[in-house]
Amino acid sequence: MRASADLPLFSSYLESGHLILTPGKRLARQIIRSWLSELTNTVARPPSVQPVDAWLEQQWRNAIEAGRLPAAQLLSPLQEQALWQHVVREDMAKRGSFSLSHPKSAALRAQSAWHKLLMHNAERIQNLWSFFEYDDDCDVFASWVSLFSKQLATRGAITRYQAYQQLCTVTPEEKPSVALYPYPALPPLTSNVLEHLCQVTRLHPARDNQNPCKVAEFSTREEELWAVARWARDQSVNGLQRIGIVLLDMATDRGVLEYNLREVFDCLDASYNDLPVNFSTGMPLASTPMYRDLLLALEWEVRPLTSHQWLSLLRSPYLEVSSAGHEHLQLISAQFRSGSHSIKIEQGLHLGVMFAPEMKLTEILRRTKSDRATSGIKSLAEWAEVIRYRIALWRWPYRSGLDSIEYQQLSHLEDSFDALATLATVLPHQHYSRALHYWRECLAATMFQPKTPEDSIQVLGPLEALGGQFDAMWVCGAQQHVFPTPRRLEPFIPAAIQKQLQLTGFDDARLKEEADTMLSAWIAGSAKIIASYHCWDQDLPRYPSELLPPATPSAERIAHFPSAWALDRITEPMPAESPLAVNSDSQIGGASLIKDQAACPFRAFIKHRFRPTEVSDPVIGLSAAERGALFHDALFHFWRHVHSQSQLLLLNDTELSAQVDSAVTEAMAAIERSCEGRGFSLRERVGASCWDLEKQVLLRVMAEWMALEKSRKEPFFVDQLEIEHTLTLGNMTLSLRPDRIDRMEAGGSLVIDYKSRAPAKTHWLGDKPQEPQLPLYTLLDEDIQGIAFGELSVSDPVKIVALGERYTLANRETPPLSRQTEGFADDWPTLTRRWKEVLERLAADFAQGEAAVDPTPTACQYCSLSPVCRIQHVDYADARSEEARS
Repeated sequence: MRASADLPLFSSYLESGHLILTPGKRLARQIIRSWLSELTNTVARPPSVQPVDAWLEQQWRNAIEAGRLPAAQLLSPLQEQALWQHVVREDMAKRGSFSLSHPKSAALRAQSAWHKLLMHNAERIQNLWSFFEYDDDCDVFASWVSLFSKQLATRGAITRYQAYQQLCTVTPEEKPSVALYPYPALPPLTSNVLEHLCQVTRLHPARDNQNPCKVAEFSTREEELWAVARWARDQSVNGLQRIGIVLLDMATDRGVLEYNLREVFDCLDASYNDLPVNFSTGMPLASTPMYRDLLLALEWEVRPLTSHQWLSLLRSPYLEVSSAGHEHLQLISAQFRSGSHSIKIEQGLHLGVMFAPEMKLTEILRRTKSDRATSGIKSLAEWAEVIRYRIALWRWPYRSGLDSIEYQQLSHLEDSFDALATLATVLPHQHYSRALHYWRECLAATMFQPKTPEDSIQVLGPLEALGGQFDAMWVCGAQQHVFPTPRRLEPFIPAAIQKQLQLTGFDDARLKEEADTMLSAWIAGSAKIIASYHCWDQDLPRYPSELLPPATPSAERIAHFPSAWALDRITEPMPAESPLAVNSDSQIGGASLIKDQAACPFRAFIKHRFRPTEVSDPVIGLSAAERGALFHDALFHFWRHVHSQSQLLLLNDTELSAQVDSAVTEAMAAIERSCEGRGFSLRERVGASCWDLEKQVLLRVMAEWMALEKSRKEPFFVDQLEIEHTLTLGNMTLSLRPDRIDRMEAGGSLVIDYKSRAPAKTHWLGDKPQEPQLPLYTLLDEDIQGIAFGELSVSDPVKIVALGERYTLANRETPPLSRQTEGFADDWPTLTRRWKEVLERLAADFAQGEAAVDPTPTACQYCSLSPVCRIQHVDYADARSEEARS
């Protein structure tokens, strides 16, 4: 088996017992493992191989113990990051000004900038901090550095790079000889302290590998990653044991490549944990399903969950929240009916008590809300014990049969609590919400890496691949601007300082030299190597790196198609469909049934025969249906007290305002009671401010509407308000409820229906009327001589859109009916007769089971049934058939 490290390069130093330093832990482990595997003796001295940072940290501690440096606390990376966040958050809160940066991201960027100043020995620049005064962001960063330094001094602590600066002041008693693998290049500060403490011999890998680098070109990123997965499987099948895949864009490509590898190795389902692939980067523990669900449960106490997060919580196999019955389905249904974007824990408990009282989740929420352990401020070590209790309350991990990977993840729990306790030495007492935040940070800083065989396929970043030995390697994504990657400007460091310290890619030649050195190291460590790039990404052209030779003409191009496409087509004869008639005594719907039948018979069949429950999209504020219900209720309450136009005209402005306010208040109280009966508070969902604004809008629109009612020429009194009626059409009975029917002083009745946006009159006409509601109302009573929509718009002036020949509703002459209907009918009896014919035909079609997919031109615009009717597929097939015939 091929060694995982270049043993000939290190063997003389390993045999003599010299210290070997590596830039990272991975290469150090590979050297030790390869050396021990090659030994024939059963007893051997452990080789002295360490990462540079670990060795320097030990030298600093030795200097402290020898009294050559003052005692100090060396912060871990996690402690330093937490202290930076604390400093930045406190300072941003004191400044009080608006900032586009989140405190956490600003702290991470500030920490990175400060590290670069230390690593590149910026203190040698005279009057360094004076350069920061001329840019607002740089000036703020300078103040953060000052505050951070004061916090360090108060705690008697230093960071890693400050420890390296201290080591440069220590005069070594002797300079031992050490061997250093120099790739990637160390920062100037690290190189200086190594040269100061010891005699460094840099071990450069041989460049006499005669195997050329083959270059493959692909059309897209997806095609390239699929080819890589297929290649890795083929190499593994052929017996190669050290296979390396280098992803130059690990963040973008890892997820897609992992899925492709699972597909080619058949590890997507029951064999999920059998994938013979090791990913060098690992996964943050906070992102694993086990800890992700746990964090959602704990953080629900301090922030609302989105609907998606709440649903994930209910479905989690790691939390004891569901019950054996269907209570959780009722709970989900109630939540989605509420229309809320987010769910507070109080709302979750309220829904649980109403719809799922026996559900485990309800009991957990009861105990959580009754417990006061999360109140006040405490040290992070004390909060760790509270979090332990909360975890036990949720019975995490509830699933009894954890697999090997989940057991590995679970084993890191205690380490995360230890890490949280160490933060107590650098942070003050915190609230529970901040403690959860820092525990999440501890979990995110723990990179979980499943234990896999060493001879498995290695998926590496560009730096992790340096120094390794492989039977075959594929370098993926070698594009321009990726290999090499230009360095970004630091927003917190003046450009002049960055240029002087060579922090950014001002020197293209240097960037190319570094990338070329990296490519040479990969070639030297691989028996055969392939580099690839793709030509298109997001519809934009992409070009290969300048460091690659021309693409190999014979490179295999493998297109990726879903595996189902390769299956033989199977056809199944379908029985002939026959209409399913409705029983003659069925009362199956209202005006919406006829509207749907006119728009598309298939829609009516699905909605009114099967009656599927449609989940509404969450909205911000009131939905259109809720605002419409408020207007309807407010007008209902108003006309229940003011019965006619004459009474309306008798009210002075003060009395009218009082009546309108009373009606609006009553309507808002009624809808709030209705929502509370369904398990949620509408006022709480939309927010108190929005609720008050909605009331002001209702009052304004109602006042405008009453002014319009006063101006109507024909006196009237309100005869009916939302009275239930039944209408028989053929052998079907429909249930109708007109919003309002006015009895006119001149005789006859007028039906008025309220809408936020009134449709055009043409929508009431034709063989397939888009709005058959008002035409249906005309069939209730021969005394009805006119119909109208009252448009109550919040953005446009209110108005009445009417159709009839007897009543004048505005200060203008009513045109002839033939003109109003564009020739559909010349008089009212003819119009109602034609309406009756059209509506009876539509009702008969529905009753006889007519369910063809035959939509009107606008029917599909807001229809949610396209996955069922598949109208797009039908249109596509028809177009292809027509094309074939032509």
